[in-house]
Amino acid sequence: MKKSKAIRLVLLGGTGLTLAACDEPPPNDARFFASLDECTAVHSQAVCEDALGKSAQTHLAEAPRFAAKEQCEAEFGAGNCETRGEGMGSYFLPMMMGYMLGNAFSRPVYRGPDGGAFTRSGGKFYNVGNFAAAGRGAPFQPGQIAQVQRGGFGSTASAFRSSAGT
Repeated sequence: MKKSKAIRLVLLGGTGLTLAACDEPPPNDARFFASLDECTAVHSQAVCEDALGKSAQTHLAEAPRFAAKEQCEAEFGAGNCETRGEGMGSYFLPMMMGYMLGNAFSRPVYRGPDGGAFTRSGGKFYNVGNFAAAGRGAPFQPGQIAQVQRGGFGSTASAFRSSAGT
């Protein structure tokens, strides 16, 4: 076997392990905060601002996207979605309503239509409590994932449905 083929096989084998590691649930020490003030009551200002910034970046990169605002609000509740882009390139995504913070972990938190708090990790949504009790330890119960129809290229995608209960 040529050396170049052996290197490719090793690289391809490592990719599966890397992707499998992304499917782990969030750590049990993580807590969610609905605001920077809630976080700074527990952690330093620098730690909270860093986690908020990282969560905002993750939100923009990984939040589910919808072609119509009605589709987004059906999943996340009225008033919980925002518009991104302009003209024909615009889309809708849930608003980041808070963030999770744990040991080497920060993720955006979304509000469901019933006030539940959800975060996404490894392509799955996890129920992390509700906004009435922000800052408490996270139970990390998997949320229900539903298939929604979207317009355009790649018209079927996963989105969360908040009926998993809190």
